[in-house]
Amino acid sequence: MLRVAMILATFWAGTVAAQDFPALHRVIDVAGNDVLNIRAEPDAGAPIVARLDPDAEGVEVVALSDNSRWGLVNSQERHGWSSMRYLERETSGNWRDGEQTLSCFGTEPFWRMPIFLPTHRAEFHAAGEGGFELVTETGALPTTRFPPTLAIPFSGTRDGMAVVRGDQCSDGMSDRLYGLEVQVYWRGDTTGLSGCCSLAE
Repeated sequence: MLRVAMILATFWAGTVAAQDFPALHRVIDVAGNDVLNIRAEPDAGAPIVARLDPDAEGVEVVALSDNSRWGLVNSQERHGWSSMRYLERETSGNWRDGEQTLSCFGTEPFWRMPIFLPTHRAEFHAAGEGGFELVTETGALPTTRFPPTLAIPFSGTRDGMAVVRGDQCSDGMSDRLYGLEVQVYWRGDTTGLSGCCSLAE
């Protein structure tokens, strides 16, 4: 956990560039019979911990290294670094535009909330409670730049709001790292939920 904390402190230093991440990328310029390595550290000599297929899409780059040459990515239950030379951004917008799907989740209790912003709907699922659908507001959603946040009001079976913030986040159960944290508030409840969000489905 100490190593994770050091990585988080280093790569979420509040820079303007950090607001552009996380973002989805695709692998490019890798031969069909080759792979893109994911390494333990942002260094070409670091051990390989996982690999990306040459045609991989929807790769979520959570943050950049200090020299912007390496991107922090997740694979299975851990994180690692891939060369940005072989990763191309899939969209020109960023997560605060309110036009990307967010997969939000948390523990204690276990819950998940996919938010389908392009179609203005969401779902909420929690252990022991089943699931239900929600409708998110249409039009421009409230945002701030410093710190980067996105507020998502919703209604339906229950009314409330999710506030997504660009910041370090760990699920506390794996070595995966995320670039978005979330708080979910229900109207009428005095206690909300905290968790992480991912752009990758």
